[in-house]
Amino acid sequence: MHFHIHHRALEPMTEGSIPRHLIRYAVPSILGNLFQVTYNTVDSVIVGKYVGANALAAVGVANPLMNIVMFFIIGIGIGASVIMSEFYGARDYRRLRREFSTATIAAFAFSLFISAAFFALVDPLLRMCNTPAEILHETRDYLRIVACGMVFTCIYNMLSAALRAIGDTRTPLICLIIGSLVNVALDIWTVSVLKMGVAGAAYATVVSQAVSAALCAWLLWRGAEPLRVTRADVCVEKELLKKTVHYSYASALQQAGVYVGRLLVQSMVNPLGVHAIAAFNAVNRVDDYALIPERDVANGIMVMTAQNRGAKKPERMMKGLRVGLLIEAIYGCVVSVAVFALAGPMMRLFVSAEEAEVLALGTRYLRLMGFFYFLPGITNGLQGYMRGIGKVNITMYVTYGQMALRAVCTWLFIDMLKLDAVPLACAAGWMLMVVWEVGLIWHWKKKSRLIVMD
Repeated sequence: MHFHIHHRALEPMTEGSIPRHLIRYAVPSILGNLFQVTYNTVDSVIVGKYVGANALAAVGVANPLMNIVMFFIIGIGIGASVIMSEFYGARDYRRLRREFSTATIAAFAFSLFISAAFFALVDPLLRMCNTPAEILHETRDYLRIVACGMVFTCIYNMLSAALRAIGDTRTPLICLIIGSLVNVALDIWTVSVLKMGVAGAAYATVVSQAVSAALCAWLLWRGAEPLRVTRADVCVEKELLKKTVHYSYASALQQAGVYVGRLLVQSMVNPLGVHAIAAFNAVNRVDDYALIPERDVANGIMVMTAQNRGAKKPERMMKGLRVGLLIEAIYGCVVSVAVFALAGPMMRLFVSAEEAEVLALGTRYLRLMGFFYFLPGITNGLQGYMRGIGKVNITMYVTYGQMALRAVCTWLFIDMLKLDAVPLACAAGWMLMVVWEVGLIWHWKKKSRLIVMD
């Protein structure tokens, strides 16, 4: 099998058609994330089918704990990607490689530390989560095995972040697909043939992550010349490390805030009963699919903004934002209409026809969400721009403000409106973000501060 990273994939976003750049960046990322969400579902099906309900529950308990750790690994990649995009746009390939080296070494060291800490703290964490005794052993084994392979996840994340910083989203897609297919094949072999249970699924995850990291490294070395680090480039530069940490912790805490906000809302939905909980979780799965393109277009806006900031092209930065927001708005309107029209069939994908009350609640919930899906597209696009100009702390504060308002509105109105309070609270949070972010960008533009990093 022959892979080649075409030279056009590395064309800077500082020149050429802005819509073409954004779409070419976003499409592979969208496909990769859709594939990842679908694969995660298949992974759960394999464990549940061949091992049983306890094993499925063990993986279900393990996933939120793993996600919290992953926020920090992903945060490092986002932070480094903004800085590398700036250097690539400025054609400063020496500093690009030094940032790549600095961020990768720092991320590797951090992953070793967090893996060891996570391994040691698995038991207290599971007790804190009130994990049932009958699945405690399986959950502990799963988490400890996955913790040992976190270094591979970190390496893949850093390599893919570097490639995305120079506009190449195709190579991470190839690596993700191949790694995921390896994972499914190994899941079937270890779980159904070797009868290794949940531990087999964990080993499959670690091996597939190692495959993705190795393949990404090979393809990067073969095709991404600006990122080919020489011995002279290998370093941990103090100023770059400080900037990377600043960007990374804010990105990680922002993602953690979104997750904590969702858990808060879930805790307020739980007293409404099993039917409401089932409807809420089914709609969250639809959200996972519907919002992926909006986030990936926003990442394209982030990279384009950072590259053009490096190239000192503020007019193109603003044009990129306008085009990106137009793409976000068009997609948001299309998905809003689709969700509103197909709410019933979508719910029937997750719930059997016999569950009439869950279907009714979920369909109503989805149709209410359908009115508002264009709003997170706008907020994601604005946040992509803000990350691109280095305002990562601001994006974190805005996200926390949005999650706080969403939680407060849900709490105030859930007794009166029941499950309807949740989509209306989401809309209130998203509208707060739009007003806040538009106001900030207008203020920065007026003060000519859009090209200055914090």
